[in-house]
Amino acid sequence: MRKLLLVVASFVAVFALSACNTDRGYTDCETPDGTQACWSSEDERFRWEEGAVIEIGVDNDDMGAALVAAWNAAYPELQDKVVFRNYGSANGDSSGVQGIETGQGEAPDVALVIDNEVTGRVANLLPLHEYFGDLGSEQTHEVVYETINAKGDYYLPAFYDGMTFSWNKTMLEALNVDLTDENEDGLPEAFDTWEEIFAMADETTDRPQFEGKDILEWYPISLGEPWSAYSSLTAGGWQLFSSGDLTDPGFDDPAFQEGLAFIKEFASHDMSVDETGTKKAAASMGWRWDAYLDGAYPFSLVGTWMNVDGKEAEHGYDFKFSAMPTYDGVQLTPLMKTKGFVVNAFTEYPSAASEVLRWLYTQDTIEVMINSSAYLPALQTDASIYPVIDSENKEEFAYGMRFNTLEPAGSLPNADTVRAMNVYYSISIENFYREVWDGTMTPAAAQTDIHSAAEQWVNDNNVSE
Repeated sequence: MRKLLLVVASFVAVFALSACNTDRGYTDCETPDGTQACWSSEDERFRWEEGAVIEIGVDNDDMGAALVAAWNAAYPELQDKVVFRNYGSANGDSSGVQGIETGQGEAPDVALVIDNEVTGRVANLLPLHEYFGDLGSEQTHEVVYETINAKGDYYLPAFYDGMTFSWNKTMLEALNVDLTDENEDGLPEAFDTWEEIFAMADETTDRPQFEGKDILEWYPISLGEPWSAYSSLTAGGWQLFSSGDLTDPGFDDPAFQEGLAFIKEFASHDMSVDETGTKKAAASMGWRWDAYLDGAYPFSLVGTWMNVDGKEAEHGYDFKFSAMPTYDGVQLTPLMKTKGFVVNAFTEYPSAASEVLRWLYTQDTIEVMINSSAYLPALQTDASIYPVIDSENKEEFAYGMRFNTLEPAGSLPNADTVRAMNVYYSISIENFYREVWDGTMTPAAAQTDIHSAAEQWVNDNNVSE
């Protein structure tokens, strides 16, 4: 663990040397009138409208309660002027950016949302004060901030939302697997390649058991859900939109076919069987990651939202996190997104809401949110507001996510409201994964059809609105 601890220690050292300069000479606004955020250069805060109570929309009760308690402790003169709602974060009729569009004044004043769901949907979001432009570009994830706010400042990244590779140390010790990790990269040499994991499965003549139950799968590869299946497609080095052209997802790249060939190779080994010992049918291989935390498999992907600490306490397991194993020397990379905060354009109190947003992006408050959730900060590593992380699991998780691919957030060039990434989610690509797994389609044939379907989708959607 020395390497991981040194990485975090280096963050702390930089933070201690940094200072957040909030005084940029912003124009004073003496009296908030309910139409704008009023900055007080004397206090370096936004003024609070009389009678304002600000509701923060977050996606878990623990974080919401922790934020309210932290606000009341920090601002006793504004006791109980901040409340929270478990609002979710993904788009829905009562959550995310779509929830603001639907609920307008009934939606939270400040809300946690997913980055790429902001693209093309800013009409109901409050344009942020220039203070947040400086904060966003200097403190938060720069690429995401610049991409999402290309046409105005509306969104501030706060957390990473993604999955990383994990292995159950407790289970693997019970299976007598050598866990020596001489290069301290978080992956023992016995399984730092997929070839070694395949061999481990094939060499086991009887179904291995853990806590009295057969281990039917070594790794629950996803064939029915494109987002978590993405890492398999990168086994040949392919990445979506690698050319930078958002009309060209790159499905005709030879490396993409190598990713499909990885699925075929995976299917040829004794990695996933049903209760009869027969290779699992593709139709049954949807989202199965959650069962990993209850001891179903030795290897898995784990999401930032999953209750790792709680499951360790419940079962007595020790989960470890790292980059994914390589295949033919190539590093596989899962997708990730960011979540961050926006201000509802329909808030009655834009200045008080802006003050709450400012407070959310202070080091103390970021620490409150990180410590009350499974999230990791999507901030620049030398940001003065970067929190001190006091969790071995989060340190390891953060290290593993350094090898993830950030989901492209831009829109099609001729259609501002259409996310380019939608091409991946809109062509039923998972059907081709299943065909390759079941052997009813070759990787080459699947690639041809996927490329054709993607070209058609881009032609249909990249049109002026």
